[in-house]
Amino acid sequence: METAKGKTREDIINRLADRIDSFEKYTQPHSRLMAELATHLARRFGLATPDVDAITEAAMLHDIGLYTMSPAYHAFPRPLSFEARLDLWRHPVIGEQQMAKRDAMRHAQLLVRWHHEWWNGSGYPDMLAFEDIPVGARIVRAVELYAALLCDRPYRAALDEQQAVETLTASAGIECDPYVVKALLALLDELQAGIQQPGALEIVNPPEVEAAPDRLSLLERSIAVESGPVLTAPESPSDLLPAQPISAADAINSEPAPASRPWGEGLKAFVPVTLELPEQQESQLTLDDTDTSETVSPVQPAHRESPPAVPLIESLLARARSNELARSDSPRWRGWSGSRYTRKTLLGFQASVLRQLEFRSIAVPFWSDARLDWYLKAWGKLIFANDPSGWGGVVAHANVEATQPLGEDTITRILEDVYVPGVRLANPDLRRWFGETDAWWMDNLRRNIEALDDQVTRAQALTLGLHTGDYALSFDEETLDLRRPLTTVFWRLAGRAFAGPAGQPHNRSFNQPAEDFIKHARADLLYLRSPVSHTGQGGAEARSEWREAWVRGPACQEADGGSKGATPPQSRQSYLASLDRLLRIAANFRTWAVEYQEPGLPTALDIVELIKEYRPVKATYSKDVTEVAGGLRSYIIVGEKGSSG
Repeated sequence: METAKGKTREDIINRLADRIDSFEKYTQPHSRLMAELATHLARRFGLATPDVDAITEAAMLHDIGLYTMSPAYHAFPRPLSFEARLDLWRHPVIGEQQMAKRDAMRHAQLLVRWHHEWWNGSGYPDMLAFEDIPVGARIVRAVELYAALLCDRPYRAALDEQQAVETLTASAGIECDPYVVKALLALLDELQAGIQQPGALEIVNPPEVEAAPDRLSLLERSIAVESGPVLTAPESPSDLLPAQPISAADAINSEPAPASRPWGEGLKAFVPVTLELPEQQESQLTLDDTDTSETVSPVQPAHRESPPAVPLIESLLARARSNELARSDSPRWRGWSGSRYTRKTLLGFQASVLRQLEFRSIAVPFWSDARLDWYLKAWGKLIFANDPSGWGGVVAHANVEATQPLGEDTITRILEDVYVPGVRLANPDLRRWFGETDAWWMDNLRRNIEALDDQVTRAQALTLGLHTGDYALSFDEETLDLRRPLTTVFWRLAGRAFAGPAGQPHNRSFNQPAEDFIKHARADLLYLRSPVSHTGQGGAEARSEWREAWVRGPACQEADGGSKGATPPQSRQSYLASLDRLLRIAANFRTWAVEYQEPGLPTALDIVELIKEYRPVKATYSKDVTEVAGGLRSYIIVGEKGSSG
């Protein structure tokens, strides 16, 4: 398709991608290599042509939001301040909106939004986890990590091919989907084999590239390096970067906040009023604002000699574009896990709406895996968090009340003798999910954590244990060779743990039935994530059963009649009745913000009408991600005492 100026859409995308790369100070064809790798993977996964096209376009323009923002901290080789980190998390959302302005297909827009989501749920802006991340976004995440590792960045030098492969391998189960990593490693092996064939490519002075290393030997060497605490002895160049969710590929650094300045002070200059809308220079946007300004051309970086990695990247790119490789793109990698219709909590959307509301204190009856605490603490809000499940209550305790990550001495105590089997498992139910060795590891870890004196420290350790168990369950027979020892993973997760700002000293968390919590909580705002109305489970929800069994133990399971929790409503009428019970006892809250997702048993209009029985509805906000498999339409319905309907 030609534009009015005679340029095709492909020409425009290529030029814009090159400008974005130039702004980010890539002296190599970063986005073009990403697009080629992503395209090959999408074809090999058997995806339809429109989906392949969306993935290709998203890979080319993945950082269009960062380019639009043009933050000053982008080029500084220093750790990010917390304020700058929050500011950075806006760029995928702004990227989604910039893609919409350029008439990109909706699928591509959402892939740009989610290209920084991590497999274990610690990415941004929405903290999607596992299969809840669309497969296209998982592909873009993996290829961006690899492509960036081969390039010089402001905070580190380029890695060689072997180091890049080792870091990519180590990302499986934490940052990247193990299956996607496995497929990408196979593709890279093909690329390297083609480059090494005499006469395969006409490249001036091609570098000598050794054959792809054996994965097991790489893993053994990495384990030897990783066996110590990453807190003091980083295992690889990626661990020299800021704590997660900034990855080895995409960490962008800034001058840290002065130690004497309280967290949250001066945040208005950094934190947006809403995460859902683009922001150029001001922080005063509302949900109805739009950004119609033209993108400013970036300043071209000063010329410098090409680093040694450039010939390798050019060789990879030339080989990836070859007809021979394209002919090998048969759909032979069909083992990836697809998304199902499950609750996809959109953290960016939640924070955007909450930023519009006036409140000093907030009560959240169903906390689960939410990380709203990062934003709420930064805004200086008083937090009362609760979750009825055992594991959800633990996570709420760790998120809301912890003020710093675990120390090395504590981690050493927690991991003492975790591989030593005892006479019998304290929780034999673990064998339902884990193999013999992993079951003993998780059982011993739980025992060691229980011996800790401080409740907050126990909650932090249990939360890390939950993430480590999720890691173990992320691999199957096909991807098992990518897996690392659980002790190694626990150290890495602990080293990347990020507590955020300290928040108010009176922040509290609870593990009570939602009704009891709502009756006794005293806050300005009730943020009610309405109960799940979907019968299928996937993503983070599918892990709830093992998490509950591990945290609460067999004794609690027997007392509660199992670890599956309450049976969800099976009809529209029963669902509305359960929500009605919660709202009936919530009259003491000045403001309600009720989150609901469609499709569900009732409609969003049903929820609105139910709220109106108790108070006027002030506003309804929505975010539609139904374009992708498993995507839902999220609503946040705000009811306020004394407001007009």
